Amino acid sequence: MQNKTFSIFYLPIFLFFSIFIHSADKYYPGSSWELVSAESQGIETKNVETLIDIAFTDNSTLGVVVIKNGKIIGEKYASGYDSDSHGTSWSMAKSYYAALIGISIDRGEIGGLDDKVLNYLEYFNDERSEITIRDLLDMSSGLDFPSHEHEKMFFQDDHLAYAKKVGVEKEAGIKFEYNNVNSMLLGDILYQATGKKADVLFEERILEPLEITDYKLWKDEKGNVMTYCCVDMSARDYSKFGLLFARNGIWNNEQIISKNFLMKHFKLSGIQQQRDLLDLTEDTPCIGGYRPMRMTLKFLILVASLVNIHLLIEKMTLLLQESQNIINKTQVISRSGGL
Repeated sequence: MQNKTFSIFYLPIFLFFSIFIHSADKYYPGSSWELVSAESQGIETKNVETLIDIAFTDNSTLGVVVIKNGKIIGEKYASGYDSDSHGTSWSMAKSYYAALIGISIDRGEIGGLDDKVLNYLEYFNDERSEITIRDLLDMSSGLDFPSHEHEKMFFQDDHLAYAKKVGVEKEAGIKFEYNNVNSMLLGDILYQATGKKADVLFEERILEPLEITDYKLWKDEKGNVMTYCCVDMSARDYSKFGLLFARNGIWNNEQIISKNFLMKHFKLSGIQQQRDLLDLTEDTPCIGGYRPMRMTLKFLILVASLVNIHLLIEKMTLLLQESQNIINKTQVISRSGGL
């Protein structure tokens, strides 16, 4: 079945587990993946099967890809779906578009994370003038954060016009608030800094090097790239991102995203909570959604260096239990009209 799009609302679509340990033999998948036995990579098949079984205890899980050393050692899809089926990233896309900021800094197109947004967006010449790019990335801009949490933006014809009008509610850099407006503004910063829209940059600077060719990038009715949300592609292609981040932004010996940027921004907050859950160290890359990791698990990627796979099984069981509790609460709120 080709290119079937998953249509799950508010629920996790995929769970990916990219289990990766450092090796002198760095294999990178190209247009196709190498499928090998778990034993060839030092893992017992029964342990991989247990991980997959845990993932599918959640009825909304539609696909699982298990990777070690860049090679697929386990894979399963729900009935009616296969390795070519597309899933929507939802907020995990924030990580991808945020990475473009790091790439633009490396290329000298953006001065640095502490640059004022005003340097790039002239309409910030008001009460927002002190907000920095770092504040946007850290979700601590202080921009207005109403009770509907700007979910109304998703239903507008022009998401950028909506984002441009959002004012200040509090001082920047003080409080974390998961505000989609922050991420929507990143696309405009990238355009002003490079002269190219975020989707073009994403294709040229990340998708092409990773040899990802089958995808959809969401835009609003006015053609603005939705940089806070929504990329469609297969589980295997999403897994390439996990591998890219796990290997410190390197792909086939090319530094796609700087290690410095990755290590600065995928740490602490929710990411630290995930490290604690998996007993990871600070030098173990871990990425999901964007910082901090949202426990809603609309999408989840875990990239870990783990010696004891039994520990991963135990921790993943706890994580899935927690995600199901949150999903149940979300469903209750949705039925009552709160979302």
